[in-house]
Amino acid sequence: MRHDIIEKKVEPELWTNPVPVNPDEIPVLGKEDYEGRMARLWAMPQAEGYDTIVIYGDREHFSNVDYFTGYDARWEETLLILPRHGRPSILVGNEGIGYVKKVAVDIEVEFFQTFSLMGQPSDRSPRLKEILERRVVYDGGKIGVIGFKAYDASNHTVGGFITDVPHYMIETLCQVVPRDSLENATLLMADCRYGLKHCVSAKEIVIFEAAGTRISRGVLNCLRHLKPGMRELEASSFCQFDGSPANMHPNINFGERNVALGLNSPTEWEQLEYGMPVGVGYGLRGSLVHKCGMYLRDRNDLPVERSGYIDGFLIPYFDNVASWHEMMKIGTSCGDIYEMTDRELGLEKFGCTLNPGHLTHTDEWTNSPFVRGGQVKVASGMAFQCDYTVTCHDPFMSAHVEDGLIVAGEGLRKEVAALSAGCWERIQKRRDFIIRELGIQLPEEVLPLSDLSCVCFPYMADLSTVLACG
Repeated sequence: MRHDIIEKKVEPELWTNPVPVNPDEIPVLGKEDYEGRMARLWAMPQAEGYDTIVIYGDREHFSNVDYFTGYDARWEETLLILPRHGRPSILVGNEGIGYVKKVAVDIEVEFFQTFSLMGQPSDRSPRLKEILERRVVYDGGKIGVIGFKAYDASNHTVGGFITDVPHYMIETLCQVVPRDSLENATLLMADCRYGLKHCVSAKEIVIFEAAGTRISRGVLNCLRHLKPGMRELEASSFCQFDGSPANMHPNINFGERNVALGLNSPTEWEQLEYGMPVGVGYGLRGSLVHKCGMYLRDRNDLPVERSGYIDGFLIPYFDNVASWHEMMKIGTSCGDIYEMTDRELGLEKFGCTLNPGHLTHTDEWTNSPFVRGGQVKVASGMAFQCDYTVTCHDPFMSAHVEDGLIVAGEGLRKEVAALSAGCWERIQKRRDFIIRELGIQLPEEVLPLSDLSCVCFPYMADLSTVLACG
């Protein structure tokens, strides 16, 4: 334990008198932003050997195509083709041919109906090979292929080029360029050190903060409305979902079985009772908030078999979450943060099967530098999720304090403050609450995105009580 942990009564102004989000202060990414991203891609030393980069997207794996165009595939697949020299092109199907007009950059649109859903018309577009012959530039270098993930070849038996891009696309591409010219280039987007999505701009911070504000207020509103007898689906209506695209399936869960599933959607039958495990969380692109604990008014609601929940389980976890945030300084080794988490909490002991935190962007999990022996250092422009659920069984107990944050150096902080006064005011009110009320010595470069950042409710039926560092 690094801190003396206490229970504390709070009524923070950021909950009782929240700073509203002014839509006029939320920037819209435009032509200059997307073209700037393409220019940064080609300026990367890691991209030096590529003649063309081909990026795959679909409904689930939209983020990399969206990053350069603002086009996020909905029902269909898509391919974005970026030659080092010349105009980019994008392949879309029947329903994408209208939606692709949202793309702000100068781009060639190729109508490829095979990307459409089954049964739709498919007789008015050329074959994939013909399109690739026109659009893929090959000058004897490499062709970068970006899908969803990069792969460690030692975990596979196929050898050579490994990608999650659909087989027929790769085989067709091999009819146009030499097979040995293909290379998985996904790390250009998602490497923990140099990936493009891991150095966010002031505009992105303001956009992600607006998302974090909305979802944290929705989660708080849902928690405020919980009551015995309420069903999960009824509770989810209080999360204040809006029409913004999500980055996860909402998790509003009651009871041991549903909370233990981890990723379960709310059901129509599970009803809330005192003494139950409970979890409420959802995310929008750029931020996610999830709070999980026990639905208690006080310790008297704890079942006998879970009597050690607060002192032996929740308090050590919160102490570790506080330390995690205090270490989030520019230049800190993420491997050291991992070692602290494991040494002082015990990842295996507390049932943490994933990394203690990860990087994020419009896709909820891009990569994680929090690994044993990791050499990646915290840097300005990194967007993180404090995300490590603790769980034990026999009896089942779980807790989660997940929120998003940005690490920003002085220059980037000044840009954010100049771009959106409301965003900056919300961030400062959160920092003040975390430092003054929760007792967590938050580094100056940490920008919390959520009104619930670092908040751990020991009694989720009493939101006036939180854990704090004494």
